[in-house]
Amino acid sequence: MRWRQFLTPVESIDSHQARSMLASDPAVQLLDVRQAKEYEEGHISGAKFIPLGSLGDMLDDLDPARPVVVYCAIGGRSRIAAQMLAGKGFDKVFNMSGGFKAWNGWKGYGEYEQGLHLFMNTQDLREVLEVAYVMEKALGDFYRTMSSSVRDPKASDLFRKLADVEDRHSGAVADRLRAATGNAPLPDVGPDAAPEGGLTTEEYMRRLGTDTESPRDIVDFAMALEAQAMDLYARAAENAPDDASRKELERMAQEERGHLKHLGVLMDALMA
Repeated sequence: MRWRQFLTPVESIDSHQARSMLASDPAVQLLDVRQAKEYEEGHISGAKFIPLGSLGDMLDDLDPARPVVVYCAIGGRSRIAAQMLAGKGFDKVFNMSGGFKAWNGWKGYGEYEQGLHLFMNTQDLREVLEVAYVMEKALGDFYRTMSSSVRDPKASDLFRKLADVEDRHSGAVADRLRAATGNAPLPDVGPDAAPEGGLTTEEYMRRLGTDTESPRDIVDFAMALEAQAMDLYARAAENAPDDASRKELERMAQEERGHLKHLGVLMDALMA
């Protein structure tokens, strides 16, 4: 199953480049977008802590005129945070590939930006809903498949719960799509019907370095995808063709924001 990643291009740097930038330019702001317990467990000295789910409410804590280096655990959440900042007028935003793990010597994160595509803001509400439905449905199918393929019982149960959540997401989007199209048939979510381009979910997981047997890694991955959906809807709302479309997309963005915060609570519970 192939699906778009809907990411605005932002520059990524590795941990060595980040160290050099921080050492040479005191104006650089270092931003940690993980959860509180992740931050308390260990963080880069001098980092400002703003969880990804709260970033939209705390932009005033950052100076848009100064460079920002963003990091998370392995690079997924920070990639979305950097995209969000760039969309809010921050001119010099850098994502630290590999995140805190790479800072501490991990080398396995790979070239996960390869194959990422920009979501076109000119799409109308129907097109956005169709893409959202395919994304949510495909992700739910993927989580359910993973639930039966991993060995760790806790990981399997977590994938099953995530699948149930995505099924509810896709059902809600389907209802909105039917309302917007007069009950037109839903898009086919077969392997040949998904939006062209992008990475498979499996490829994206691998390039992020996600351990599919690790509940923490699984939640980290899920948070990155929820943040992508939130940003997708928020950006589409800014360019909505009419007020009704804008309100609908803003509501969807707020719902995804709530899902993201719920996953943050789950991450904290896993670290308790």
